[in-house]
Amino acid sequence: MVRARVLNPPLDARRVDRAAGVLLGAAVGDALGVPYEFAAVRGADQRPEMIGGGLGPYAPGEYSDDTQMQVCIAEVAATGADLRAPEALDAVAANFHRWLDGGASDVGAQTRAVLRAAGQASGAAGAALRAAARDHADRHPHSAGNGSLMRTGIVALAHLGDAAALAEAAVAVSSLTHPDPDCADACVLWCSGIRTAVLEGAFDGVRAGLDLLPAGRRALWAERLDEAEAHPPRHFAPNGWVVTALQAAWSAVTRTPVPELDPARGVFPAQHLRLALEAAVRAGDDTDTVAAIAGALLGARWGCSGIPLAWQRAVHGWPGLTGPDLVRLAVRTAQGGPDDSLGRPSAARVPAPAGAPRGFAVPHPRDPGVLLGNLPLPQGAEPVDVDAVVSLCRMGTGPVLPAAGSGTATGAGAGAGAGTDAGSSAVEHVRVWFVDSDGSNANLHYVVDQAAREVLRLRREGKRVLLHCVAGQSRTPAVAAVYTHLATGIDGETALSELREALVHGWQLAAHRELHDVVRALTGGDGEGRAPAARSGADTPAPRAAEQSRTPFLEEKGALSRVRGLLLGLAVGDTLGTARGELPTGVTLRAGVSTQLACFTAEGTIRALVRGDHKGICHPPSVLWHAYCRWAALQGIETERLRRRWVPYGGKTWPDGWLAGVPVLAQRRGSAPATVAALSQAEQGTVEKPTTSSRGCHALTRTLPVAVVFAGRKAADAVTALREIAALTHGDRAAQAAAAHAAVLAGHLLAEGARPRVRDALAEGLRALADADPDLTAGQRDQLATALRQGEEHPADAHRLARLAPDPTAPSALLGGLYVAASFPERDQVAAALRFAAGAPDGDSVACVTGALLGAAHGAEALPLDLVSRHELAWVLDVLARDLVAQLTDRPGGTEYTPGWDEHWWDRYPGW
Repeated sequence: MVRARVLNPPLDARRVDRAAGVLLGAAVGDALGVPYEFAAVRGADQRPEMIGGGLGPYAPGEYSDDTQMQVCIAEVAATGADLRAPEALDAVAANFHRWLDGGASDVGAQTRAVLRAAGQASGAAGAALRAAARDHADRHPHSAGNGSLMRTGIVALAHLGDAAALAEAAVAVSSLTHPDPDCADACVLWCSGIRTAVLEGAFDGVRAGLDLLPAGRRALWAERLDEAEAHPPRHFAPNGWVVTALQAAWSAVTRTPVPELDPARGVFPAQHLRLALEAAVRAGDDTDTVAAIAGALLGARWGCSGIPLAWQRAVHGWPGLTGPDLVRLAVRTAQGGPDDSLGRPSAARVPAPAGAPRGFAVPHPRDPGVLLGNLPLPQGAEPVDVDAVVSLCRMGTGPVLPAAGSGTATGAGAGAGAGTDAGSSAVEHVRVWFVDSDGSNANLHYVVDQAAREVLRLRREGKRVLLHCVAGQSRTPAVAAVYTHLATGIDGETALSELREALVHGWQLAAHRELHDVVRALTGGDGEGRAPAARSGADTPAPRAAEQSRTPFLEEKGALSRVRGLLLGLAVGDTLGTARGELPTGVTLRAGVSTQLACFTAEGTIRALVRGDHKGICHPPSVLWHAYCRWAALQGIETERLRRRWVPYGGKTWPDGWLAGVPVLAQRRGSAPATVAALSQAEQGTVEKPTTSSRGCHALTRTLPVAVVFAGRKAADAVTALREIAALTHGDRAAQAAAAHAAVLAGHLLAEGARPRVRDALAEGLRALADADPDLTAGQRDQLATALRQGEEHPADAHRLARLAPDPTAPSALLGGLYVAASFPERDQVAAALRFAAGAPDGDSVACVTGALLGAAHGAEALPLDLVSRHELAWVLDVLARDLVAQLTDRPGGTEYTPGWDEHWWDRYPGW
């Protein structure tokens, strides 16, 4: 009895890439081996090529029966069918008959005999085929040919979630034509290898498959694998027997060394796929079959992105499929059948993201024959005057330029494969598997190099090329920079600088540290994040020391969410604490004064960075002092005196900047007596010359957003700067210390990456403080350590919280927030933590610190959605978080030497 099917597990980007490589890898191996089938063995210095010919009238790149039969299975598997089920086997059998009658370019003798016999029988197609296969095997003792092993790769994708079911399916599909135990075992082993390669990116699954075989046959197959690993592929010719075919393929895979990554020399680990397939072809005899078998496993290990684009572009075969079609069948099979919510991989067109800008095309700064664009451009109504398109993003199955003609090119899913769109201009379309997310590309160096070399090839053929991704802001300039280096020899940093000036529609490459480093490595740089090299010319940007002060953690995946979490968590905690944890339902939640001041801290921080970029010098505390003065003026506090003081410096309407137009920031939402008293003074306070003696909590809560700038940097630098910022309004040294220490701890959580171990991260932050702050007293150190320890050993104890945080001072807010964060360290405990913190004697300050710490640790998505969605300043804080990250990573307003891509940035954030 067939067991219930286990669904395939969800696949991340790398696993989808590897699944996409299975059928495509088999096909390119098949097409590579076709010209040399049963011909003289190729020497080590003779490189196989897809030249066509062979035993049939094959065109260059055309695959043979090995892949044709696998397509018959894939068309069933791609529906989500359980390949063990009788109805699925009936459908596969029917496809085999359809193939034999109308498309088979070459058919193995055993397969032909079985299909012909089954065609004369009555009943279900699958049962008839199995009966004919058993009868043939009974009458022919040597019936263990390689005809079922060559087509088995797709079976593994249908059962990634269940190894036992995979083994059953491999045996069932093999038995349709090849019921011999050797054939069944070989298919089980190879499917096991493919399953592990897709899920884990390793070749260990072939040997792991021994456990799926009948116990009495495991030792025999272990010896056969040992033999394969001990001898070169040619040792196993002739290889028409399924055992020697598997051994030749396994020998080619395991005995071909994996190259060490050396981008500057054009050496990449993924080239193992090409080298191993060439070794499989050099085995001789049944070259297309051995290479197809090896190709399925190699494609599963290295992915679609590891297959040379030239091969992807060339491969095709019955029934009129190209590389992208093979990818579509494989991805749908691995995903369990259906397309995703956007219709991928089967949709004719993949929609551009909501809110995407209009299509644009910018000439490459060194080669106007290359246009740099985005996804909406080829999807628009206007024709695009190019001869070729290189797509670095997911494309639909329709023609890439539907407005240019009546093209009918086929394609697939996640940017895989290549082909030509038939139409009036015969636009060549190269699809590159390339995901716009750090950590999602297993073969990133190889992919970028391949894509750039395709652009170079097309230009050398005299073709005008459109190079694009979704937004044209990261993948496109990365490949364009490497193309520049290949075509002109100039260094990558110069190429990037030129592209940065040309792509005025946006630039996100700075947010992708991994991709940026790949460009440097491929163009001769060290890949270690060096500052851009200067170009010659009067408008050359000079190297700037400020480059070294940028915040590296922001280039990590999830960093923006954590910055948003810090600001939004602060605001929600402030509101919840003010209400003592009891908030009305269904109404807008009011912001507190701590949140208002934090908004101006974040905005003032951006303006300080803008000033440093454009003026070359900046004293951040002075810019923040100006920000707090603007808050006071909006609140109606000494507005005229402050206006008279600041208007002469700005030369325009004051208060300026976009926060001045947010009505909520002009409304009184609590008292901040020390801050107001400080702002009424003629001069701003400093550590050495304070203007108040307050140790109130607002020294800490308003300073927390500055943690974003110092996250991941030297704690000593952060402590000094943060003490100065706190001293603008609060002269007590303990308050200044608490503000600095809280921001350092928040910054440590920000820089730890997604979902850190909160208690461990806080403990590391305390150790960093001990080394970085020479003014940290023994008493302060003991208090911080005690709060953290009690949160771990005695969590959520209201009496302990009241003892640690008894009053509305900055030290009290820090100790209380630290205790609560340590008491509720998990992602799903944030809401409970905020409500518990709100019960402290000064609940708004403690909950404010708690929200900032846990939001920085877990990201905005971990905050209570109901509270965030109803908070009246949530949208303001969200914009500030995004703009702060943009300023730190991308400088939308440009610098003193280079223009930015947002001409209104200075109006939003005037640099003073």
